[in-house]
Amino acid sequence: MNESRDVMFARLKNFRTNPDALRAHFFSHVQTMPSTPYRDNRVDYVGWAVTSRDGTLDDGVRRILAGSPNVRGVNPTGACSGSLAQAMDALNDSGLRPYRARIMQLESEGAEMPLHTDANKETWRLHIPIVTNPHCFFEWQRADGSIESVHLPADGSAWLVRVDVRHRAVNRSNQASHRVHLLMGLSVNPAFDMLEPPWLPVASESDPRREPRPAEGLSLFTHSMAN
Repeated sequence: MNESRDVMFARLKNFRTNPDALRAHFFSHVQTMPSTPYRDNRVDYVGWAVTSRDGTLDDGVRRILAGSPNVRGVNPTGACSGSLAQAMDALNDSGLRPYRARIMQLESEGAEMPLHTDANKETWRLHIPIVTNPHCFFEWQRADGSIESVHLPADGSAWLVRVDVRHRAVNRSNQASHRVHLLMGLSVNPAFDMLEPPWLPVASESDPRREPRPAEGLSLFTHSMAN
């Protein structure tokens, strides 16, 4: 692998935020603010905009309809303060140019959204998990039908995921639990040298062009299973 288009999941290099401070900010500040309910792909969320087009907490939580004015949501909202603002500043300094940042709390325990794509060409989202549990996964379906599944830990890392590949988010816990992520779109795709292991290549296990996975961090890869 030597280009970002060869990869569908990786950690952002040279970035760490303080996960305890981020969680404390979420519970003490963000959760006290009005949330916006959102149902997407048959699962339920509540969300808070961190950057939006007009600086309000609800703009950009729901999917922005095609044909809307081409304005990127980069204005900080009332949620964007403290450690959360510091994380956003660091991401902007990295050159990724994030927009439509929002905190999304997945409410549907045990539910699986259908596999879907959000774009038809190379497109990335950035996720920073704030609250999670071992039963939460991000999954992709390869061309051969197999499923790659990863658990994104809330350890202060930022995770880059491809959304032009069929994918879904799942919280398979059947007990009261939450999966809370800070996520955002990127105005520019990350350069390959901004990625670091653990990562997943786009080519499948059976594709002879696939390179071996790096050894580092393979515990994140929970399973690869036939669909």
